[in-house]
Amino acid sequence: MIKTLKRCAVLFIPLMLIFSCSGGSEEIITERIVYDVSIKNTDPNADWWDNSLPGPYRDKLISRMMDEAVSGKVAVFSAIGKKLTIAEIKNIGTETISATFQRADSPYDSYDTIIRQELDLRNITRIRFLEEWRFDSKNHLIDKKILGMAPMTESYDPDGNLRGYEALFWIYEDGKVPFER
Repeated sequence: MIKTLKRCAVLFIPLMLIFSCSGGSEEIITERIVYDVSIKNTDPNADWWDNSLPGPYRDKLISRMMDEAVSGKVAVFSAIGKKLTIAEIKNIGTETISATFQRADSPYDSYDTIIRQELDLRNITRIRFLEEWRFDSKNHLIDKKILGMAPMTESYDPDGNLRGYEALFWIYEDGKVPFER
């Protein structure tokens, strides 16, 4: 037991000295890192808490993000950094198509119809984060600062296969894009 403690001390003390010699300040690990966080697990066999937020909390978070975006309380941007208008935001996730059908009864004439599909907030299953990471050597912690976030939906091909995830829009801290494209 004492040998084990001595080995741990031999490894731990130099690490402590390395991190404490930086004067206790924060060092930037990265100015930008982007990653997705699942907020709704779509696997019916998974536990509710596995890669998921509880339903009421998820719904509240998504509703708040969407309400603030549509009301103009926050600036909203496209994936390429273009500021979106409220009209553009209201149309996110909405698809309108025109289709021609044939009547089932005689005289079997054709008719046109418009099909409008709107965004279902329950289909937002992830949030993509843009963050800055710093290492706090005094407390030996990583400090993450959220610079932006984007609600995401699953994207499927015509055969129903998952293609990936699509960001609906970005909300950035201070309403400014934190980088240039």
